[in-house]
Amino acid sequence: MRSFIREITSSTLDVILPRTCPGCSVKLLKTEKILCIDCLNDLTPAPESSIIEEFNKHFAETKLITDLFSMFLFEKGEAIQKLLFSIKYDRRFTSAFYLGELLGEALLQFRSEWDYDLILPVPLHKVRLIERGFNQANYIAKGISSIIGANANTDILYRKRYTETQTKKDKEERKRNVQNAFTLKLAKEILNKNILLVDDVITTGSTINATAEVLKLNGAKNVFAASIALA
Repeated sequence: MRSFIREITSSTLDVILPRTCPGCSVKLLKTEKILCIDCLNDLTPAPESSIIEEFNKHFAETKLITDLFSMFLFEKGEAIQKLLFSIKYDRRFTSAFYLGELLGEALLQFRSEWDYDLILPVPLHKVRLIERGFNQANYIAKGISSIIGANANTDILYRKRYTETQTKKDKEERKRNVQNAFTLKLAKEILNKNILLVDDVITTGSTINATAEVLKLNGAKNVFAASIALA
């Protein structure tokens, strides 16, 4: 009976407020969750060679990140950019959670050797949080947690300093922009723990390195980084 009611409710809502694909704006079929099948197929998986290259370029020297994983390559103007922008600016909570589930499944498949105790999303400053309405990384982390089982904690990492958007900055500007921008509320919670650090997109690694540095300085054992896309 309940499943019947849910089906009727879902069908009614789909007529009143039809779900559309953020990649191409077509109406989604009942079997399509977030993207239409065409846009889903257009997403480019991040090759292992690209992940290794980015790790060596941005993280090997700092030695703050133990390993890196991303699901897709970020391509301007393509479905992945439209999807991530729709999450960030249109408050698509369910899309962020769904991508987190996909990332969780990918981690089990491609990084099964990783051992971590906590999942921590990269935090937004409270002003940015008010402006945007939510932090997409929180929902991605919760999606991962629902698949993997490790606890996603949104209260440990804290962005203490408001920073300008990183979008139009080069690598050195990004690094300076986030320097000393993060702190911990509950430092004892990460002592001797393996941490999975999560964000939507990794570009130059400046934000990941800045957050990982705070975690390592406060006693984290290992920090792994994962994202939906790699720019």
